[in-house]
Amino acid sequence: MGKKELKVAFFLAWRSLVRGNRSSLFLNVLIISMVFTNMIFFPALMNGIGQDVTKTVVDYQISNILIEPKQGNAYITDLGTTLDLINGMPGVERATPQYTMGATLKFRGRVLGSTVYAIQPREEEYVSPLYMTMVGGSYLGENDKGEMIIGASVAGSPNVLEADEYSPSLGGVRVGDSVTVEYANGFTSDYRVKGIFSTGKFEVDDRVLTSWDDMQGVTGTAGDKASYITVKVKPGYSDQFVKDELLQYGVMDKVQTSSEVLDKSLGRNLASFSIIGFISLLVSLVIAVVVLFIVIMIKTLNNRRQIGILKAIGVDQTVIMNSYGFQVIILSATGILLGFVFTGLLVLYMTIYPMVTPTFSATPYVTFSDLATNGLILFIASVIAGYLPAWKVARENIQDVMRG
Repeated sequence: MGKKELKVAFFLAWRSLVRGNRSSLFLNVLIISMVFTNMIFFPALMNGIGQDVTKTVVDYQISNILIEPKQGNAYITDLGTTLDLINGMPGVERATPQYTMGATLKFRGRVLGSTVYAIQPREEEYVSPLYMTMVGGSYLGENDKGEMIIGASVAGSPNVLEADEYSPSLGGVRVGDSVTVEYANGFTSDYRVKGIFSTGKFEVDDRVLTSWDDMQGVTGTAGDKASYITVKVKPGYSDQFVKDELLQYGVMDKVQTSSEVLDKSLGRNLASFSIIGFISLLVSLVIAVVVLFIVIMIKTLNNRRQIGILKAIGVDQTVIMNSYGFQVIILSATGILLGFVFTGLLVLYMTIYPMVTPTFSATPYVTFSDLATNGLILFIASVIAGYLPAWKVARENIQDVMRG
């Protein structure tokens, strides 16, 4: 088909759209734009939730690499030597230990089961941004004893009834209050609340932290063992590279990258997000194809006499088909471009005002690749859906078409 025929087809398509029902034209473009927005937005929202959950776990819980006791051991032993070895390896920003022990917290008649995390505050600052989330009081000092910091979920609010709480709390602890802590090993002590932190994530804000020196007094040991070690990787190095280095240098404990830990603990949930997003995309695509097929089919059926006249005066059926094809191309391209605008506005809005829940903060995660891929898929599907009814009518006998 030559350039002249293509120009004729495009002219017929453009005149048909311009001289047609403008309300119908606008609605068709709007439908395509909404379909495109739905194709992008919902999967992006699911992806954003997965990104937020992953970031929370990495930032506040396991960092880039998690080292746990080898099978059969309750703790990582010979801690000082192990930390010196890890911190001296290429690619390691900092390694810091944590020691955990179950405990019961008591405050003004409230009793709360929890886990107390002993940390080395100064070292922890290199690995976790928790120290930047203080909303009351101050962060732990290296040699603090008899003091602790607690999450906002543990502190609770005096204005919320116990029956109405999302999770059990101490009912409104404030900085400076004294909380009684009964450890699982029988040790009991009163702690002054030095600070309260809030990350907006329940799984982080339900924590109680004290200093490494304080926990030595609780356990009665020299502090040369840990429940686990978290390792922050330097920019430019992969988690897998550092893991391989740790194993090669003789770290005998259980070493896992953050992705390996997440695959085990959250892999099914993250996979569910991906499946939901794919189903949403597929449904949106089917809607777009069906709508465009119906629109073009109705348009071609209403214009059968016009198609018959064009064929009678010698216009090639390929030109007629392409004229309808160009109409679909114009409609789908305009709708997709408008969808780009709608998607951008939605992402901008939810970036400023994210969907916040106690377990995640959802902001749509969209890449240019997502926009380009989904736009191309919708464009191809739209063109195919538009060509089919035009092809069906254009190949009919002239007399049958003229009879309508």
